[in-house]
Amino acid sequence: MARVILVFNKQVVKDYPFTKENMTIGRADENDIVIDNLAVSGYHARIDKAGDTYILTDLQSTNGTFVNDKKIVSYRLRHKDKVSIGKHLLFFALSKSQQAKASEGELDETMVLDTARQKELLAKQAKKKGIDLTGAKEKLGVVSFIDGSDQGEIQLSKKLTKIGKAETAEIRLGGLFMATTAATISRRPNGYAITATGGTKVKVNNQVIREGQILNDFDTIEIGSYKFQFYTQGSGDEK
Repeated sequence: MARVILVFNKQVVKDYPFTKENMTIGRADENDIVIDNLAVSGYHARIDKAGDTYILTDLQSTNGTFVNDKKIVSYRLRHKDKVSIGKHLLFFALSKSQQAKASEGELDETMVLDTARQKELLAKQAKKKGIDLTGAKEKLGVVSFIDGSDQGEIQLSKKLTKIGKAETAEIRLGGLFMATTAATISRRPNGYAITATGGTKVKVNNQVIREGQILNDFDTIEIGSYKFQFYTQGSGDEK
């Protein structure tokens, strides 16, 4: 299984095996990885597991989250990535079998897997153990299919919605060249973002996205032969 190794002053503090669907990182005691340092926000970042993919999302922290010395808002983690939070380092490690699988997958990922990590990707707030990071009521996102596929509208109520041909995907898409998990839509306090996870080209408003991009009301998303529109309920398009 994947692991996150917490390091401070070149000394390993703790090794965290990734045994859940997500892990939160921050100064508050309720986090899975607690970093007791004033430079770290109470709920600083979160790692979500989506199939064989691990997505790191900054939770609007004060001092930011960095991967390999570059500031990120959302990032698809890879083996040996170095995450900097405050004065601490977190090293992400995959098992040997996961490394082999990831290498095979990257051979099939052409345009979609180019490393580009800008544009805010979300991932809903760490609503762990009843904690509300914003105190504000969130608008629920919706995707509405406009390609004649008769899938209608799907509400994005989960913190991470998987899109692809996998049986576990919340939005099931067919097709010979459709990836098991082609993309994910994550939910955070200030909105939604879509992340391309590889294998199938993902477009937002006719532009191919690489990794993560914030979604705005009435953005059009294309994955393979499927086409749907995103909006939040109450944005004027609610039925």
